Amino acid sequence: MAVRPIIGGWEPRGIAAITTDEARRLVRLPVPGLVGDLHQDIGREALALRICGSLAAEEMRDEHLIELRSRFKDGVPVDFVADIVAESELEQVLISAFRLEERAGDADRFRYEIVLVEYTEPPAPPALGLPGDLGDLGLDIDLGLDLLDLAGLIGGVPPLGDLLAPVEEGAASLKDALGGAGELLAPMQRLFG
Repeated sequence: MAVRPIIGGWEPRGIAAITTDEARRLVRLPVPGLVGDLHQDIGREALALRICGSLAAEEMRDEHLIELRSRFKDGVPVDFVADIVAESELEQVLISAFRLEERAGDADRFRYEIVLVEYTEPPAPPALGLPGDLGDLGLDIDLGLDLLDLAGLIGGVPPLGDLLAPVEEGAASLKDALGGAGELLAPMQRLFG
């Protein structure tokens, strides 16, 4: 087979097959009164690749295993190039799993399977969203400034006024209405007293 993928500058040998798995993420939404379900497409899943092959020479096998285990243990994304993913915009992959197999009837040969998944760069963390210049307090903290004047840092807070003024009249009426409730409950208090 003339398949020659390259995983981070390393070319696996003895490849028998390469397969890709591509799928969409669909959310199934049952709708009352509707025959069937509504499906919402929320994008595609990461592309997955499976490389299967076998090697016979012991030298080749040892070299192959060293390279494969080294890349697997690193756990870092690596560049990937292959004809099968030419139109997929796949640039980097992670080696998510690999499997090795030796059989008693064919001790000089081993089979391997490498599973690669598309790597997507994580988004940048969101900004702190602090008002004014509060997002840049690192230097003040490093210099040991006490930051006790928080009101000065935040800026002028508008006066809130008397918050209870709108409800004072209603509260007084409620107090008068419930003032006689104690007299209604006095016989029960004497009974259970």
